[in-house]
Amino acid sequence: MLIGKRNLLVVLTIITALAVGGASAVLANGNSGNVIYACVNNSSGTVQIVAADTVCHQNSTLVHWNQEGTPGQDGTDGVDGQDGTDGQDGADGQDGVAGISGYEQVARAQIYTDVSEGLFMTVGVTCPDGKKVLGGGASGFITAGTHLVASNPSLADESGWDVIFQATRAASTISLSAYAICGFVAP
Repeated sequence: MLIGKRNLLVVLTIITALAVGGASAVLANGNSGNVIYACVNNSSGTVQIVAADTVCHQNSTLVHWNQEGTPGQDGTDGVDGQDGTDGQDGADGQDGVAGISGYEQVARAQIYTDVSEGLFMTVGVTCPDGKKVLGGGASGFITAGTHLVASNPSLADESGWDVIFQATRAASTISLSAYAICGFVAP
């Protein structure tokens, strides 16, 4: 038997009310999952929530519906918002530590004559007043063999560079040079 328009409206109203508040009744009748089952009286429109395997009485129709509908489609993206205003400038940072300035290279050459084998020969170079030595080195122009023994800052205040050579054999003349890289260094 078909449900009339008036009864259908009543049934749908009751079903909606029961769907919102009748979840506990569904679980109490042994129904699990997201489907709700009910017997609707074809004459009065009365709705009775039942278990899934219930057979409705004569003059009643078994109906069912989901607790949740299927998800709708995603909406379209909204329009991007306007850019915010610029923030305030931050406070100035502290001044950095002073670096190196006044870079210069200073060199000194020294000639040794009548050199005997095993002789140690030192050549030192000093930075201009106020400057510290940053590095240094040595070179030798020889008519006889030498080898470099040391090349390092010379003074406790690091204002010069010393190099030490040793003659590996006797020679009439040996020309040696030391150089220093100097600059002003902040304390």
